[in-house]
Amino acid sequence: MILFLAIKSQAQCDANHLNTLSYDTTVNAGGNSLYNFTFPQFDPTLGTLTEVKINTKVTLVYNFRLENGEVNPVTNYRVKVFRDDEISSNALMSPLTNSYQKQYGFFSLAGTDGVPNSGPDFIQQGPLYVMNQQAINYTLSNTADFFGSGTVTFDYTTSTYSAAQGSINNIIDGSAQDAVKFNITYTYCPQIILAADITSFKTNKVNDAVIDIKWITKNEKNNRKYELQKSIDGKSFRGVTQFAAKTAQTGSYSYTYAVQSTDNKTVLFRIKQVEENGTVKYSAVNAVKLSNKTSTDPRIYPNPAKGAANLLFSNVKRSNWEVSVYALSGQLLKRYNFNNALTGKINTTQEFEKGIYMVKSVNKTTQEQFVQQLIIQ
Repeated sequence: MILFLAIKSQAQCDANHLNTLSYDTTVNAGGNSLYNFTFPQFDPTLGTLTEVKINTKVTLVYNFRLENGEVNPVTNYRVKVFRDDEISSNALMSPLTNSYQKQYGFFSLAGTDGVPNSGPDFIQQGPLYVMNQQAINYTLSNTADFFGSGTVTFDYTTSTYSAAQGSINNIIDGSAQDAVKFNITYTYCPQIILAADITSFKTNKVNDAVIDIKWITKNEKNNRKYELQKSIDGKSFRGVTQFAAKTAQTGSYSYTYAVQSTDNKTVLFRIKQVEENGTVKYSAVNAVKLSNKTSTDPRIYPNPAKGAANLLFSNVKRSNWEVSVYALSGQLLKRYNFNNALTGKINTTQEFEKGIYMVKSVNKTTQEQFVQQLIIQ
């Protein structure tokens, strides 16, 4: 694991004066694996986290053997190699997914000779660099759950498989090896630039409905104002309430915050200090963890769909799912099984005409059933 920390000391924080804190690690496996990556959360005492980026570089090497099962020759065999990457974590609002495919061929194979793995009806290819340091980049819309003094863990699932086109009567098998470099980068405005005259700032969750907030200041000045601000995504803060500075040299302030229905599982608070001349400074950011808010109903997106429809079963808990697609008449059209999955995919372009369908998802562990409408354009 590599740690990189850039320190700057400019008087203001803009796009040119941001710091980065980065962690990375590399793993090697067989192309169909589950990795676990654990990194430190962003320490809010360092400053204000403005962006979280996750970057991966994937190298995938694939070998395959293809044998024609037809009596007659086939001159147009193509082999497609598919690769799916999925990243899940309690710190993510939904899993991050990426799909990649590469085609090999055309291959011309003679009619079957009845002898496995040899002859003019057989071909072997590899090693093939399907992906060579292929970059997959994500910029997260919600950074709140990366604040804290603990760690954040990612599950990284890879799936590699192949399919032959040209004839359905064929035998194909393949093997894969891959290397994944995983990197997470925190971009932030350093606290040394933003520091306000606040000697103590505490947020205490009384329960999931009430948060007690207190702060103490020094060097109080006339016409100074303090604004308590909150954020539910880690990027945008909005004012909750304001206080005028006290006349004493030091000031003590408190506020009872009522949790809102729109608050996420992590709520961030900070104090904005505004001087009479308009100068602004900020306190460190405090993160308050509420009870996990997770959706129990699977979600289909995009809907309406073009090309493919994604199924989000859960953003935290894997399970085995059976998904059935029905016509409005009730006729079963297609059935899928997704094992140990957070997500699934329906290839709408190749398998269904334009129209309205019903999708039934069954959690095979709990036997819960969910029925949703899918529109294919």
